[in-house]
Amino acid sequence: MRECIFIIGTRAQLVKVAPVLKLAAQSELRHVVWFTGQHLESIDDLVNDFDIQSEFVRRDTQSEHSSVLRLIMWLPGTLLDCFRYVRRVRGRDQSAPLVVVHGDTLSTYLGALAGRLAGGRIVHLESGLSSGRLTDPFPEELLRRLTFRLTDLALCPNEDACDRMRKFENCEVINTGENTLLDCVRGTLDTATTGTDRPEYFVASIHRFQNIYRRSTLLRIVDEIIELSSFGPVHFILHPPTELRLKKYGLLERLDAAPGVTLRARMPYTEFLSLIAGARGVISDGGSNQEELSYLGVPTVLFRDRSERPDGIGENVRLFDPRLSSLAEFVRSGDLDALRKPTRLDVEIQPSRISLDAITGWAA
Repeated sequence: MRECIFIIGTRAQLVKVAPVLKLAAQSELRHVVWFTGQHLESIDDLVNDFDIQSEFVRRDTQSEHSSVLRLIMWLPGTLLDCFRYVRRVRGRDQSAPLVVVHGDTLSTYLGALAGRLAGGRIVHLESGLSSGRLTDPFPEELLRRLTFRLTDLALCPNEDACDRMRKFENCEVINTGENTLLDCVRGTLDTATTGTDRPEYFVASIHRFQNIYRRSTLLRIVDEIIELSSFGPVHFILHPPTELRLKKYGLLERLDAAPGVTLRARMPYTEFLSLIAGARGVISDGGSNQEELSYLGVPTVLFRDRSERPDGIGENVRLFDPRLSSLAEFVRSGDLDALRKPTRLDVEIQPSRISLDAITGWAA
């Protein structure tokens, strides 16, 4: 059986791949996790929380890459190190290793490119998703499309994504039915609190490039969040890039001074999932949050013009443009509360098992 290299760089990737890695550790699949270091904060906590037994190969990275400049400086060396590692594995086994990448981050494309250049076969988890617009969201949509062209085995969460990947010659396509995040949420909520009968608080989690790298856009969001706090406490999650931009634009003190807003550092996944599961509503711009909340049925407002994911859209998830509407009015009118739906955690499909079986079949 050829060796399998999971290339992971961010917290969200590790969360989504965790149930696959747990199954892999119980199987005969020879595998390692090559960690790019794109995110560093709380990675060890996630490994411990999910009890991941896989071997990790880590680069000697000292700090979180939370700015564009740091990412640019980090990219060339990481690409070269990844290429060398995959090539070394190929030389040792005399067969093309499987290189498994996930999602739409810089680490995704970096891993796929390095793996292909080093002679590996590329497996793309969460493949085939697209917003239909090259620059939105940026750079995620561009990174996805570049990764599609390098993919040998596409593991897609829905049939639309499968149809998109079938257009690429020599790419095998498998429908996993849902995202592997479903297995993660189900497993985590076995021990997490799922909320109260009358939720009173909100959670805000903003980190997208389009929302934080323009002061006027971030200012509008901050104003919306402060106004929202008149309806109940708001827990504002401080992602490192968001915190940097809030400080740069002089908005962090404004948020901190708002009596109804509590600034929260990123927290262990179990704690975060419990927090959003018990919320009256969640304000986010993240694709992973959209998926998690679609499974939980919690009312969700996405500060995005479009989403590459169908999860929850038209059900408990609403795309929102603050230039055209008011978040406070959306809550005041009762439209937010009307979004609440039953959970979808009891669906029978097991996307992580389907994914691992496909990877193992290719590794044989």
